[in-house]
Amino acid sequence: MPLPPPAHGAPPQRVIHVPTLNLAGRRLWRWLPALILLLSAGGGLGLANYGPAPFDEPVLIWFRDSGNSALIAGPVWVTTFWLTVSWLGDALPRIVAAVMALIALLWFRRRRDALLMSGVLLSGLMLSSAIKHWVARPRPELVAHLDHFSSASFPSGHALNSTLFYMTIALLLAPLLRRHSERLALYGVAVALSLMIGISRVALGVHYPSDVLASWVISAAWLWLWFGAADRYWPKAIR
Repeated sequence: MPLPPPAHGAPPQRVIHVPTLNLAGRRLWRWLPALILLLSAGGGLGLANYGPAPFDEPVLIWFRDSGNSALIAGPVWVTTFWLTVSWLGDALPRIVAAVMALIALLWFRRRRDALLMSGVLLSGLMLSSAIKHWVARPRPELVAHLDHFSSASFPSGHALNSTLFYMTIALLLAPLLRRHSERLALYGVAVALSLMIGISRVALGVHYPSDVLASWVISAAWLWLWFGAADRYWPKAIR
């Protein structure tokens, strides 16, 4: 619809052109998460074959007592704190949180979101296991391990799956909250849990920092891929 002519003496109206992505740009943006996943997994393969990242060993040592690298620096409660935080990334707490979130979504008739959450979380578990098997990076041996582990080092299963679980729950439950402050608080708790659980694995000596950093990147790309695909191919109006 053409703009009306300006009134007598009025300054001419300016037409603002909003830039849009061309077809190639949209395709690149759509497939960027997959590219990030491939690059992250490839980076893990490089770390497994050519040694740790420059910051890996200094950060591991930073958490330890200067007189005894088998102990975490500080009082005993610091070790207990990191063990407790790490436990929040175990399978049991994650499953309990996911089941409670599923019940809430189904209660509010959000079947589409319940299925989306199930897809993100189950596929994330398979993704983590597949990358671990493919990269097969050994665990760090520079400091004593203060927590259990059962598989390869890259990526951190605790960091990757905790980020997927808690961030997915927050992203899908936040719209059910009425107040903006409540939504922000939920996002904040999810982000804090994701970060602290990842840091705990480094503090306890069972992961390199690069394992955890890559886990955060991979989980963010996985969320981007799933939620982007859901918005394109599964509109929220379909329930």
